[in-house]
Amino acid sequence: MSSSTTAALQSASFPILIPGAPSTRPFTIDPGAPASQAMTDFRSAPIVTSNFNTSIDDALNQMKLSGARFAFALGPDRKLVGSITSYDIQGEKPVQYMVSIGCTETTCAWQDVQVENIMEPVSQWRVLEFAHVARMNVSEVAALVAASGQRYVVVVEAAADPKSRQVRGLFSAARLQLLLGSGDSAAVGSSAVARTMSSLA
Repeated sequence: MSSSTTAALQSASFPILIPGAPSTRPFTIDPGAPASQAMTDFRSAPIVTSNFNTSIDDALNQMKLSGARFAFALGPDRKLVGSITSYDIQGEKPVQYMVSIGCTETTCAWQDVQVENIMEPVSQWRVLEFAHVARMNVSEVAALVAASGQRYVVVVEAAADPKSRQVRGLFSAARLQLLLGSGDSAAVGSSAVARTMSSLA
């Protein structure tokens, strides 16, 4: 091995990071920054989906492998029919569903619960138009999401079919709190909600 080759090696006297590993310093964002900076934009980010008849255990494993807590539920024709989150699966919804259909230890099992049984149907979503997002800042959208009481808010935009909308992005209440450096969504303030509502009117 030549001396010029060995000279290319150097002592690791500087921090070395693993790509994709979380930073030890919390990432924050200016509350006045454009809201789109806090949105998961599906033009560049992968969309996690789960079939409606997938078991919730399999759906949760798929989310874990994808590093996501939210998945879109697809129907038999691959059309969007709803959404499901890791909170839904690991919370009370599966038990509530099994109780609602009269399950017993001998007639039902956890593995029998499917995505469609506990998902939130599209008809129950409260969505946000991307055109509105473009006029909002991070603080305003955080206030809006907090006021909605939803963990996630889907962002939609115009589709080729003028009667339809297509998914553009996603806001996460937990991520917004993290970006704003607040553990309490109420900290964004009711005045921001009022300003946001008036701007969307």
